[in-house]
Amino acid sequence: MQTFIASHRPVSSNLNAFRTLINTICLCLALLAPVTSRAENLTLIRNVNVWDGTSDSLKQGYSVLITGNLITAVEKEIDTPEDAVIIDGKGQTLIPGLSDAHTHFAQTSPSITGMRNDENWMYVGIKSALTAKHFLMLGFTTVRDLGGPSFGVKQAIDEGLIPGPRIYPSGAFISQTSGHGDFRNYNEPNRVIAGGPVMPMDQQDWFYLVDGKAEVRKAARENLRKGATQLKVMAGGGIASDYDPIHSVQFAPEEIKAAVEAAKDWDTYVAVHAYTEKSIIRALEAGVKSIDHGQLISEEAMKLVKEKDAWLVPQSHWGLRPAPDLSKKLSDREKKSLMVREGINREMTLAKKYKVNLAYGTDVFGSLGNEKRALNEFTSRVKWFTPLEVLKQATSENARLFAMSGKLNPYTEGKLGVIEPGAYADILIYSGNPLIEEQVVVNYSQNLKFIMKDGEIFKNVLDD
Repeated sequence: MQTFIASHRPVSSNLNAFRTLINTICLCLALLAPVTSRAENLTLIRNVNVWDGTSDSLKQGYSVLITGNLITAVEKEIDTPEDAVIIDGKGQTLIPGLSDAHTHFAQTSPSITGMRNDENWMYVGIKSALTAKHFLMLGFTTVRDLGGPSFGVKQAIDEGLIPGPRIYPSGAFISQTSGHGDFRNYNEPNRVIAGGPVMPMDQQDWFYLVDGKAEVRKAARENLRKGATQLKVMAGGGIASDYDPIHSVQFAPEEIKAAVEAAKDWDTYVAVHAYTEKSIIRALEAGVKSIDHGQLISEEAMKLVKEKDAWLVPQSHWGLRPAPDLSKKLSDREKKSLMVREGINREMTLAKKYKVNLAYGTDVFGSLGNEKRALNEFTSRVKWFTPLEVLKQATSENARLFAMSGKLNPYTEGKLGVIEPGAYADILIYSGNPLIEEQVVVNYSQNLKFIMKDGEIFKNVLDD
């Protein structure tokens, strides 16, 4: 008589399945490991044309020395240190790692409500890790995550358990009832009104539904307690949420101020989701420092962004996606999406006119594989800006925004977004010149030959 275990398979069958699982896990871990580790300590990259992240031209025929995870020299000639790893850059273009100021690493499915109700938290976590890896292999070495449970992914990346960009996390979306963070189904009660239990997903740092100054303050402090480097507040209507029209202005001024005060007490700032003039002006007057989206902004509101020295984080690449079929009846979400798309050109034109602080952020999320859309923002922005200007936005300009997290900034050992002594060794090498042709960056699979993040090499095909 054979011995069976709970699955009702023979022991030998289960052992074979277990061995297969272990072998698969080991293979996956090996594939995720960096090409080199920081233990090699010294790396000298020779024969490259260097763009430092702020200049308007390349430095021809330079070398870059990396010690540990920091750049220690950028010179025409650098003597080869003993035991250094030597990399021949083949005369190609070396730039700082890219960054994305608006991501959601945990939103790994097309439907947020589907994730909320139908997906296991561990499944979501594994897909989040893959999303992080995919972003890194596109050339993004730092991101700002503006909502969702990214704390664990950040910790795993920082500890070297998985590959991925540095993450500036915001924690749970702070939303009012019937705001852009209210993803309950129609019949699901409000926990405050009904006194019922909270959905498990809402307990996992996804959404805090709060009303009134005291609740907003509590949600803000809870995110800060868990490790948020800045806060994300929903200040106006959204596309993906079903019960708030785009024109709705969310949170009263005193509620937004409560979040701003909580953030300021911890030496950081608040970013808001906002499309319209009213929501943007209300947020700015309450002390918000980052306006994310903003496609329906007015000239008056754009002037206020400039006056307040705040940041605008638009997404122009949405205009590259197929437009809704106007010959058919549009869904509510399609109607919302169409409204937002129609404001893109006005927003970007005004942003350029008033020379506001402009960050590179893509809001790319959804099914695995969507990550590559994050590079489409290069394609769309060159309608208003040069490739060089877009590169600055995606490197040194974003670094200025990230630094606004003040004393909560977890990455202060080196500078971000630049190639200079004392900067983090976040380095990309491209064939071609991305300062004059944005498609060099967009066509990453063909042109991106080398990826280093924090002194570790994750891709090197310079010899191919």
